[in-house]
Amino acid sequence: MVSDSARRGLWKRHRVENWRQFQEVIEDYLDGDWLFRGVASVRHTLTPSVGRDRGSYGYSLALEKSLFEQFKREALPFLTARPTNDWEWLALAQHHGVPTRLLDWSESPSVSLFFAVWGNDDEDAGLFIVRRPREEAKLGNHPFHVDKVQFFYPGYVTQRLVSQRGLFTVHPNPERPYTTPDMQQIVIGKECKLDFRRKLDSSGVHQAVIFADLDGLSQRLISLQGYRRTAPIAGNIHGAGSAPTIAGIKRAKSMADPKVSEVDRASTSKINPRDPQKGQWGGRSQRNGWRITADVEKIEDDWFSIALLVGAAPKQTKALSGQVTFHLHDTFPNPTRTVKASKGVATLNLAAYGAFTVGVMIERDGTVLELDLAELKRAPKRFREQ
Repeated sequence: MVSDSARRGLWKRHRVENWRQFQEVIEDYLDGDWLFRGVASVRHTLTPSVGRDRGSYGYSLALEKSLFEQFKREALPFLTARPTNDWEWLALAQHHGVPTRLLDWSESPSVSLFFAVWGNDDEDAGLFIVRRPREEAKLGNHPFHVDKVQFFYPGYVTQRLVSQRGLFTVHPNPERPYTTPDMQQIVIGKECKLDFRRKLDSSGVHQAVIFADLDGLSQRLISLQGYRRTAPIAGNIHGAGSAPTIAGIKRAKSMADPKVSEVDRASTSKINPRDPQKGQWGGRSQRNGWRITADVEKIEDDWFSIALLVGAAPKQTKALSGQVTFHLHDTFPNPTRTVKASKGVATLNLAAYGAFTVGVMIERDGTVLELDLAELKRAPKRFREQ
Protein backbone atom coordinates (compact mmCIF):
# COMPACT_ATOMS: atom_id res chain seq x y z
CA MET A 1 0.00 0.00 0.00
CA VAL A 2 1.50 3.34 -1.07
CA SER A 3 1.12 6.10 1.53
CA ASP A 4 -0.21 9.58 0.72
CA SER A 5 3.15 11.02 1.78
CA ALA A 6 4.88 8.96 -0.91
CA ARG A 7 2.57 10.47 -3.55
CA ARG A 8 2.91 14.06 -2.33
CA GLY A 9 4.83 16.35 -4.66
CA LEU A 10 4.89 13.86 -7.56
CA TRP A 11 4.06 15.07 -11.04
CA LYS A 12 2.39 13.22 -13.89
CA ARG A 13 4.80 11.66 -16.38
CA HIS A 14 4.19 10.79 -20.05
CA ARG A 15 6.81 8.49 -21.57
CA VAL A 16 7.46 8.75 -25.31
CA GLU A 17 9.57 6.34 -27.32
CA ASN A 18 9.84 8.19 -30.63
CA TRP A 19 9.38 11.56 -32.32
CA ARG A 20 5.83 10.81 -33.48
CA GLN A 21 4.68 10.01 -29.94
CA PHE A 22 6.24 13.23 -28.68
CA GLN A 23 4.32 15.27 -31.26
CA GLU A 24 1.08 13.58 -30.23
CA VAL A 25 1.63 14.35 -26.53
CA ILE A 26 2.86 17.93 -26.95
CA GLU A 27 -0.13 18.79 -29.16
CA ASP A 28 -2.26 19.37 -26.06
CA TYR A 29 0.14 22.05 -24.77
CA LEU A 30 0.45 24.30 -27.84
CA ASP A 31 -2.38 26.72 -27.04
CA GLY A 32 -0.12 29.34 -25.44
CA ASP A 33 -1.19 28.56 -21.87
CA TRP A 34 1.89 26.51 -20.92
CA LEU A 35 5.59 27.04 -20.19
CA PHE A 36 8.43 24.54 -20.57
CA ARG A 37 11.80 23.54 -19.11
CA GLY A 38 14.07 20.79 -20.41
CA VAL A 39 16.43 18.72 -18.24
CA ALA A 40 19.00 16.31 -19.64
CA SER A 41 18.32 13.83 -16.82
CA VAL A 42 14.75 13.06 -15.81
CA ARG A 43 15.97 12.57 -12.23
CA HIS A 44 16.62 16.29 -11.82
CA THR A 45 14.15 18.28 -9.75
CA LEU A 46 13.26 21.93 -10.29
CA THR A 47 15.74 23.33 -7.77
CA PRO A 48 17.53 26.65 -8.46
CA SER A 49 21.27 26.31 -8.94
CA VAL A 50 22.23 28.25 -5.81
CA GLY A 51 20.15 25.88 -3.66
CA ARG A 52 21.50 22.60 -5.03
CA ASP A 53 23.72 20.40 -2.90
CA ARG A 54 27.39 21.01 -3.62
CA GLY A 55 28.92 18.47 -1.28
CA SER A 56 31.51 20.63 0.45
CA TYR A 57 29.12 23.44 1.45
CA GLY A 58 25.41 24.15 1.69
CA TYR A 59 23.20 27.08 0.84
CA SER A 60 23.27 30.32 2.82
CA LEU A 61 21.57 33.62 2.06
CA ALA A 62 24.71 35.54 3.04
CA LEU A 63 26.81 33.61 0.53
CA GLU A 64 24.21 34.09 -2.20
CA LYS A 65 24.08 37.85 -1.63
CA SER A 66 27.87 38.12 -1.52
CA LEU A 67 28.24 36.22 -4.80
CA PHE A 68 25.62 38.39 -6.48
CA GLU A 69 27.20 41.67 -5.35
CA GLN A 70 30.66 40.50 -6.45
CA PHE A 71 29.28 39.64 -9.91
CA LYS A 72 27.75 43.12 -10.20
CA ARG A 73 31.06 44.77 -9.31
CA GLU A 74 33.33 42.70 -11.50
CA ALA A 75 31.05 42.31 -14.56
CA LEU A 76 31.02 46.02 -15.40
CA PRO A 77 34.14 46.07 -17.64
CA PHE A 78 32.63 43.35 -19.84
CA LEU A 79 29.27 45.05 -20.47
CA THR A 80 28.24 47.24 -23.37
CA ALA A 81 24.95 48.12 -21.65
CA ARG A 82 24.45 48.14 -17.89
CA PRO A 83 21.34 46.39 -16.44
CA THR A 84 18.80 48.87 -15.11
CA ASN A 85 17.78 46.99 -11.94
CA ASP A 86 18.63 43.96 -9.79
CA TRP A 87 16.13 41.78 -11.66
CA GLU A 88 18.10 42.29 -14.87
CA TRP A 89 21.39 41.84 -13.00
CA LEU A 90 20.17 38.53 -11.59
CA ALA A 91 19.00 37.35 -15.02
CA LEU A 92 22.39 38.25 -16.48
CA ALA A 93 24.22 36.38 -13.70
CA GLN A 94 22.04 33.30 -14.25
CA HIS A 95 22.65 33.43 -17.99
CA HIS A 96 26.42 33.36 -17.49
CA GLY A 97 26.44 30.45 -15.05
CA VAL A 98 26.49 32.19 -11.65
CA PRO A 99 24.44 30.14 -9.13
CA THR A 100 21.22 32.10 -8.48
CA ARG A 101 17.69 31.66 -7.13
CA LEU A 102 16.29 31.67 -10.68
CA LEU A 103 15.11 28.81 -12.88
CA ASP A 104 15.04 29.16 -16.68
CA TRP A 105 11.85 28.50 -18.63
CA SER A 106 10.80 29.01 -22.24
CA GLU A 107 7.56 29.73 -24.03
CA SER A 108 8.73 27.29 -26.69
CA PRO A 109 8.56 23.51 -26.16
CA SER A 110 11.03 23.05 -29.01
CA VAL A 111 13.65 25.24 -27.34
CA SER A 112 13.24 23.39 -24.04
CA LEU A 113 13.34 20.03 -25.81
CA PHE A 114 16.66 21.08 -27.38
CA PHE A 115 18.22 21.49 -23.93
CA ALA A 116 16.72 18.19 -22.77
CA VAL A 117 18.21 16.06 -25.56
CA TRP A 118 21.59 17.81 -25.91
CA GLY A 119 23.56 16.29 -23.06
CA ASN A 120 23.93 13.24 -20.80
CA ASP A 121 23.11 10.48 -23.24
CA ASP A 122 23.33 7.95 -20.39
CA GLU A 123 20.08 9.22 -18.82
CA ASP A 124 16.49 9.66 -19.97
CA ALA A 125 15.57 13.31 -20.56
CA GLY A 126 12.61 15.23 -19.17
CA LEU A 127 10.48 18.13 -20.41
CA PHE A 128 8.66 19.87 -17.55
CA ILE A 129 5.36 21.57 -18.37
CA VAL A 130 3.56 24.09 -16.13
CA ARG A 131 0.58 26.35 -16.75
CA ARG A 132 1.43 29.95 -17.59
CA PRO A 133 0.73 32.04 -14.46
CA ARG A 134 -1.86 34.80 -14.48
CA GLU A 135 0.42 37.20 -12.66
CA GLU A 136 4.07 38.09 -13.02
CA ALA A 137 6.43 39.18 -10.26
CA LYS A 138 6.20 42.82 -9.24
CA LEU A 139 9.58 44.10 -10.29
CA GLY A 140 9.38 46.93 -7.77
CA ASN A 141 10.37 44.40 -5.10
CA HIS A 142 13.93 43.15 -4.84
CA PRO A 143 14.27 39.54 -6.10
CA PHE A 144 15.58 38.56 -2.65
CA HIS A 145 12.39 39.85 -1.03
CA VAL A 146 9.65 37.92 -2.83
CA ASP A 147 7.49 35.76 -0.57
CA LYS A 148 6.39 33.13 -3.13
CA VAL A 149 7.57 31.60 -6.38
CA GLN A 150 6.82 34.00 -9.23
CA PHE A 151 7.47 34.17 -12.97
CA PHE A 152 8.99 37.22 -14.58
CA TYR A 153 10.18 38.34 -17.99
CA PRO A 154 13.53 40.13 -17.72
CA GLY A 155 14.55 43.01 -19.86
CA TYR A 156 16.29 41.13 -22.65
CA VAL A 157 19.83 41.69 -21.44
CA THR A 158 21.24 39.25 -24.02
CA GLN A 159 20.26 38.21 -27.52
CA ARG A 160 20.09 34.58 -26.43
CA LEU A 161 17.13 35.27 -24.14
CA VAL A 162 15.28 36.63 -27.17
CA SER A 163 16.09 33.65 -29.41
CA GLN A 164 15.23 31.19 -26.62
CA ARG A 165 11.97 32.98 -25.73
CA GLY A 166 13.21 32.87 -22.18
CA LEU A 167 11.71 33.82 -18.84
CA PHE A 168 12.40 32.89 -15.21
CA THR A 169 10.92 31.82 -11.93
CA VAL A 170 12.35 33.46 -8.82
CA HIS A 171 12.34 31.31 -5.66
CA PRO A 172 12.23 32.68 -2.10
CA ASN A 173 13.58 29.34 -0.80
CA PRO A 174 16.19 28.17 -3.33
CA GLU A 175 16.66 24.82 -1.57
CA ARG A 176 13.04 23.75 -2.04
CA PRO A 177 12.23 21.98 -5.34
CA TYR A 178 9.46 23.68 -7.28
CA THR A 179 6.22 21.80 -7.96
CA THR A 180 2.68 22.80 -8.91
CA PRO A 181 -0.54 20.76 -8.73
CA ASP A 182 -0.82 20.72 -12.53
CA MET A 183 2.86 20.18 -13.35
CA GLN A 184 3.59 17.43 -15.86
CA GLN A 185 6.67 15.95 -17.50
CA ILE A 186 7.34 14.23 -20.79
CA VAL A 187 10.02 11.53 -20.47
CA ILE A 188 12.24 11.01 -23.53
CA GLY A 189 14.19 7.76 -23.48
CA LYS A 190 17.96 8.13 -23.73
CA GLU A 191 17.96 5.98 -26.87
CA CYS A 192 15.86 8.68 -28.59
CA LYS A 193 18.13 11.65 -27.92
CA LEU A 194 20.26 11.46 -31.07
CA ASP A 195 17.20 11.09 -33.31
CA PHE A 196 15.48 14.01 -31.57
CA ARG A 197 18.57 16.19 -32.08
CA ARG A 198 18.55 15.43 -35.79
CA LYS A 199 14.84 16.14 -36.14
CA LEU A 200 15.09 19.38 -34.17
CA ASP A 201 17.94 20.49 -36.42
CA SER A 202 15.88 19.70 -39.52
CA SER A 203 13.02 21.72 -37.99
CA GLY A 204 15.26 24.77 -37.58
CA VAL A 205 15.95 24.34 -33.85
CA HIS A 206 19.72 24.10 -33.50
CA GLN A 207 22.70 25.81 -31.86
CA ALA A 208 22.99 28.62 -34.42
CA VAL A 209 19.40 29.65 -33.66
CA ILE A 210 19.31 28.90 -29.92
CA PHE A 211 22.54 30.77 -29.14
CA ALA A 212 22.34 33.22 -32.08
CA ASP A 213 26.06 34.01 -32.21
CA LEU A 214 29.29 32.73 -33.73
CA ASP A 215 29.77 30.22 -30.91
CA GLY A 216 26.37 28.75 -31.66
CA LEU A 217 27.13 28.58 -35.36
CA SER A 218 30.42 26.80 -34.67
CA GLN A 219 28.71 24.30 -32.37
CA ARG A 220 26.12 23.51 -34.99
CA LEU A 221 28.73 22.94 -37.69
CA ILE A 222 30.57 20.56 -35.36
CA SER A 223 27.39 18.67 -34.47
CA LEU A 224 26.52 18.28 -38.15
CA GLN A 225 29.80 16.45 -38.65
CA GLY A 226 28.94 14.10 -35.80
CA TYR A 227 31.79 15.21 -33.56
CA ARG A 228 29.58 16.29 -30.63
CA ARG A 229 26.73 13.81 -30.75
CA THR A 230 27.03 12.78 -27.13
CA ALA A 231 28.73 15.79 -25.55
CA PRO A 232 26.64 18.34 -23.61
CA ILE A 233 26.35 21.91 -24.88
CA ALA A 234 27.86 24.45 -22.52
CA GLY A 235 26.72 28.01 -21.92
CA ASN A 236 22.94 27.62 -22.27
CA ILE A 237 20.31 29.22 -20.10
CA HIS A 238 19.25 25.83 -18.73
CA GLY A 239 22.57 25.33 -16.89
CA ALA A 240 26.22 25.57 -17.93
CA GLY A 241 28.99 23.04 -17.39
CA SER A 242 31.49 23.62 -14.62
CA ALA A 243 35.26 23.72 -14.66
CA PRO A 244 37.47 21.73 -12.26
CA THR A 245 37.56 23.28 -8.80
CA ILE A 246 40.16 23.41 -6.05
CA ALA A 247 37.91 21.17 -3.94
CA GLY A 248 37.74 18.66 -6.78
CA ILE A 249 41.51 18.61 -7.15
CA LYS A 250 41.90 18.05 -3.40
CA ARG A 251 39.41 15.16 -3.53
CA ALA A 252 41.36 13.55 -6.35
CA LYS A 253 44.60 13.81 -4.39
CA SER A 254 42.97 12.31 -1.30
CA MET A 255 42.23 9.09 -3.17
CA ALA A 256 45.95 8.41 -3.50
CA ASP A 257 46.66 9.02 0.19
CA PRO A 258 46.93 5.72 2.13
CA LYS A 259 46.14 7.62 5.34
CA VAL A 260 42.62 8.47 4.15
CA SER A 261 40.07 6.15 5.77
CA GLU A 262 37.35 4.30 3.91
CA VAL A 263 34.71 6.62 5.35
CA ASP A 264 36.64 9.79 4.46
CA ARG A 265 37.26 8.50 0.95
CA ALA A 266 33.55 7.69 0.60
CA SER A 267 32.53 11.21 1.59
CA THR A 268 34.98 13.09 -0.65
CA SER A 269 35.12 11.23 -3.96
CA LYS A 270 32.70 10.18 -6.65
CA ILE A 271 33.87 7.37 -8.90
CA ASN A 272 30.62 6.94 -10.84
CA PRO A 273 28.92 10.23 -11.81
CA ARG A 274 25.73 8.43 -12.89
CA ASP A 275 25.48 6.60 -9.55
CA PRO A 276 27.54 8.75 -7.16
CA GLN A 277 27.34 6.48 -4.09
CA LYS A 278 28.35 3.33 -5.99
CA GLY A 279 31.53 1.83 -4.55
CA GLN A 280 31.84 4.56 -1.91
CA TRP A 281 30.67 2.58 1.14
CA GLY A 282 32.43 -0.76 0.90
CA GLY A 283 29.95 -2.48 -1.43
CA ARG A 284 28.30 -4.59 1.32
CA SER A 285 24.69 -4.37 2.52
CA GLN A 286 25.50 -6.34 5.70
CA ARG A 287 28.41 -5.76 8.09
CA ASN A 288 29.18 -5.88 11.81
CA GLY A 289 25.78 -7.39 12.55
CA TRP A 290 23.84 -4.60 10.79
CA ARG A 291 21.97 -4.73 7.48
CA ILE A 292 20.24 -2.39 5.03
CA THR A 293 17.25 -3.64 3.05
CA ALA A 294 14.71 -1.96 0.78
CA ASP A 295 11.13 -2.46 -0.38
CA VAL A 296 10.16 -0.95 -3.75
CA GLU A 297 6.60 -0.55 -5.02
CA LYS A 298 5.23 1.07 -8.17
CA ILE A 299 3.16 4.19 -7.55
CA GLU A 300 2.36 4.96 -11.20
CA ASP A 301 4.25 5.05 -14.48
CA ASP A 302 7.88 6.06 -13.82
CA TRP A 303 7.28 6.71 -10.10
CA PHE A 304 8.24 4.24 -7.39
CA SER A 305 8.05 4.34 -3.59
CA ILE A 306 11.13 3.13 -1.71
CA ALA A 307 11.33 2.14 1.95
CA LEU A 308 14.93 1.90 3.19
CA LEU A 309 15.40 -0.02 6.45
CA VAL A 310 18.54 -0.35 8.55
CA GLY A 311 18.59 -2.71 11.52
CA ALA A 312 20.12 -5.85 12.98
CA ALA A 313 21.08 -8.61 10.56
CA PRO A 314 19.36 -12.02 10.82
CA LYS A 315 20.22 -14.07 13.92
CA GLN A 316 21.47 -10.93 15.72
CA THR A 317 20.02 -10.15 19.15
CA LYS A 318 21.17 -6.52 19.37
CA ALA A 319 18.89 -3.59 18.56
CA LEU A 320 19.84 -0.50 16.57
CA SER A 321 19.81 2.81 18.42
CA GLY A 322 21.00 6.34 17.74
CA GLN A 323 21.25 8.07 14.40
CA VAL A 324 21.74 6.62 10.93
CA THR A 325 22.77 8.78 7.96
CA PHE A 326 21.60 7.87 4.46
CA HIS A 327 23.55 9.09 1.41
CA LEU A 328 21.34 9.21 -1.69
CA HIS A 329 21.72 10.07 -5.35
CA ASP A 330 22.81 13.69 -5.87
CA THR A 331 19.57 14.56 -7.68
CA PHE A 332 17.54 14.19 -4.48
CA PRO A 333 16.78 17.37 -2.55
CA ASN A 334 18.97 17.07 0.57
CA PRO A 335 20.75 13.89 -0.58
CA THR A 336 22.28 13.36 2.89
CA ARG A 337 19.58 12.57 5.44
CA THR A 338 19.85 11.55 9.07
CA VAL A 339 17.21 9.40 10.78
CA LYS A 340 16.94 8.38 14.42
CA ALA A 341 16.37 4.68 14.96
CA SER A 342 13.04 3.69 16.52
CA LYS A 343 12.27 0.24 17.94
CA GLY A 344 15.57 -1.06 16.59
CA VAL A 345 15.11 0.14 12.99
CA ALA A 346 15.98 3.32 11.05
CA THR A 347 13.53 3.87 8.19
CA LEU A 348 13.59 6.35 5.31
CA ASN A 349 10.71 6.60 2.81
CA LEU A 350 11.30 8.07 -0.65
CA ALA A 351 9.78 8.38 -4.11
CA ALA A 352 12.06 8.07 -7.14
CA TYR A 353 12.20 7.60 -10.90
CA GLY A 354 14.56 4.63 -10.89
CA ALA A 355 17.28 2.71 -9.08
CA PHE A 356 20.44 4.11 -7.48
CA THR A 357 22.97 3.15 -4.81
CA VAL A 358 22.44 4.08 -1.15
CA GLY A 359 25.29 4.60 1.31
CA VAL A 360 24.70 4.31 5.07
CA MET A 361 26.66 5.42 8.13
CA ILE A 362 25.59 4.02 11.52
CA GLU A 363 26.62 6.52 14.18
CA ARG A 364 26.60 3.97 17.00
CA ASP A 365 29.76 2.16 15.89
CA GLY A 366 30.80 3.80 12.61
CA THR A 367 29.66 0.90 10.42
CA VAL A 368 29.17 1.77 6.74
CA LEU A 369 26.80 -0.12 4.44
CA GLU A 370 26.00 0.06 0.74
CA LEU A 371 22.96 -1.13 -1.24
CA ASP A 372 22.53 -0.95 -5.02
CA LEU A 373 18.77 -0.83 -5.57
CA ALA A 374 19.25 -2.00 -9.16
CA GLU A 375 20.22 -5.40 -7.75
CA LEU A 376 16.95 -5.93 -5.85
CA LYS A 377 15.39 -8.93 -7.59
CA ARG A 378 12.00 -8.28 -6.01
CA ALA A 379 11.86 -4.70 -7.29
CA PRO A 380 9.91 -3.89 -10.50
CA LYS A 381 11.95 -4.49 -13.64
CA ARG A 382 11.51 -0.96 -14.96
CA PHE A 383 12.73 0.49 -11.67
CA ARG A 384 15.87 -1.66 -11.77
CA GLU A 385 16.65 -0.75 -15.37
CA GLN A 386 16.27 3.04 -15.24
